[in-house]
Amino acid sequence: MKNQKIASVIFFLSAGFALQAQNLTITKGGQAPAEMIKNTTPVTFTLNGDHYFIAKYYDKSIMNYHLQSFDSKGGFIAKTNMEVNPGTFNNTNSIDNLAVFTNKAYALVEHLEKATGKNTLFARSFDNTGKIADAEVELMSIPFEKIMNSGYNYSDVSADAKTLAVVAEMPFVKEQPAQFKIALYTEDLKKVKDAEITLPGENTKNKSMSVAVGNDGTVYIIKKGMTKKGDITLAVYQWTGGTDVKEYTIDLTAPSQILNYAYEVNDNNEIIVSGMYYERKTLTVGETQAAGVFFLSNKGKSEKIFQTFKLDAPVDNLTARKILVNGNTIFLAAEQFKEERITPPASASGSMNWDYNYDYTHKNEFVIAMNADGTKKFQLELAKDFKVRDFDKQFYSAYYIVNGKLTVVYNDQTKKYTKESGYYQYAIPVLVQITNDGLMQSPVVFKDALKLDQEFALYPVFSTQDSNSQLSFLMENSQHARFIGVTVADK
Repeated sequence: MKNQKIASVIFFLSAGFALQAQNLTITKGGQAPAEMIKNTTPVTFTLNGDHYFIAKYYDKSIMNYHLQSFDSKGGFIAKTNMEVNPGTFNNTNSIDNLAVFTNKAYALVEHLEKATGKNTLFARSFDNTGKIADAEVELMSIPFEKIMNSGYNYSDVSADAKTLAVVAEMPFVKEQPAQFKIALYTEDLKKVKDAEITLPGENTKNKSMSVAVGNDGTVYIIKKGMTKKGDITLAVYQWTGGTDVKEYTIDLTAPSQILNYAYEVNDNNEIIVSGMYYERKTLTVGETQAAGVFFLSNKGKSEKIFQTFKLDAPVDNLTARKILVNGNTIFLAAEQFKEERITPPASASGSMNWDYNYDYTHKNEFVIAMNADGTKKFQLELAKDFKVRDFDKQFYSAYYIVNGKLTVVYNDQTKKYTKESGYYQYAIPVLVQITNDGLMQSPVVFKDALKLDQEFALYPVFSTQDSNSQLSFLMENSQHARFIGVTVADK
């Protein structure tokens, strides 16, 4: 509470101060105490005018959710770890995911109870201070016998924020197919459809699953597997009701192999899975090079569309980041990215408390545009180059459709744009817009009239889109996080 009062005073003095240049207007909001956390995944959204910036990270054997929230004008609301009572051994609670609807948000809490033999998923609402309610609604229940084989819960909310899909994978049984329970809910948590399904083939443990749901309630299960040679396999299963599923597989011809991918459900409730492939060679020297792009979709939710095409040239460590659909154009945003875990010293060998260090390389951004059938339109490259240790979240970019254009916000090397490195330090934010025809507008650099507070770094990936022309971001220094509103004029 003390921190809240201090931050509110800061907001009163600073909110509403706007900077304007070129086609951008920047409004600075309030401040919150900063907290440096390694290996975080952003979960961000705007709900009832309030902005939620959540850092999701794994620590002490559970997934954690650290919230910083701001109101509609950028005023600081709260900074907290979202928590539920963890329970006791063989009777535990943990936050499995968050579900955000049009006017309300829920923490999806997984309860494992050996005495009853149940893995149960509940929904508990939370507010803009991160407080999770005690009242709960049961969404799913599957058998539970032991921690190491308790089944899994997956969930997703549709793009229109009106439908929740919950998919539960039953505990693994050797030499048997994978079995799942599926349930669909409205934003009032009323169940509208459920079923039990079986995926074709024998189940394996070396896989990961993802779930996506369309606005019409079509559920997609994306299964990433691994061959004995270490090659990635991908399959998509489509469910619309009953016990039947439709399977779409991604089949590349050797020596081509899947490198990485992203997925999205479009406005027609069709799945899009696209990413990079590489060519396996007998002798591999140097970095893994992406050779081309693969594309899968299901036209009309029935016809498999599959395409591959070469990149203009092979690219080291190219990682698919996000798929964005803008009318008749599909954008695949990608980044040259590499993560390297540092080998600990011999003295730390076997230590349970050793905290690994990581080196991260963030290099060029790539924009690959495709037609609706996955054929290539164009490829663009935005140059940048950073290598940092452990804390790298300021170097992940943001990708949005703003005023009908793909908009990329990222940090670039300051020396490209100004000699005032003392004020801007080594990284400076840049906003670039690209049309469906491949016209890239001149970059807007956050300098001079648009410069941010000294010693603050913009975190583009910790951002939300509030309207067709309005984005909101966090920026941080070693002590404070601050809210930034960015309005992009349609020019």
